[in-house]
Amino acid sequence: MDGMKLMLTVALLLALAAPAGAEDVPFVFQSDAVTRHNTNLRTGPSLKAAVLTVVPRGQPVQVGRCSVWCPVKYQASGKTYAGYISADLLKRQLLPIITPQPKSDQSER
Repeated sequence: MDGMKLMLTVALLLALAAPAGAEDVPFVFQSDAVTRHNTNLRTGPSLKAAVLTVVPRGQPVQVGRCSVWCPVKYQASGKTYAGYISADLLKRQLLPIITPQPKSDQSER
């Protein structure tokens, strides 16, 4: 089995072996977002959690599955931070949906 197939097999086995509720495990990143305001990145999903850093308005972050709080990864100055930001303070980046267009047949003129 080549390296890529082995990695995919291991990932699939780990996903199948995950306990119930594993879909809410933090840091399984699903999308990108930007901050709406200068935002505290916290160590946990609570206003009482310590602040790791302040993420400036408009900065891109990677976001996991959210409820009230979102697990987030943020990179700045060569350092990666992992923590939580309130879902209200993030704007998700939507990917465009591209639909194939039928080719026009030039010979039908």
